[in-house]
Amino acid sequence: MKTIFIITLVLGEILAITNTEAHVILTITDDDKITHVNKVLSLEDFPCVPYPNMLFYYTERGTLRCGEPEPN
Repeated sequence: MKTIFIITLVLGEILAITNTEAHVILTITDDDKITHVNKVLSLEDFPCVPYPNMLFYYTERGTLRCGEPEPN
């Protein structure tokens, strides 16, 4: 029996910032499918001080992290 792992990777980039929100684009990679989604996040969602063009990602547990993911 083979075990198949499906890894979902969510990378984001901040496009613009208002007083309370960040307009972002998310790149969601799921197996061999890539989806781009525009979304608005609250600035309170970020564990750092966000700025335009900043990269961020979500961990496997759904935690938002600032910067680029570190390679394994």
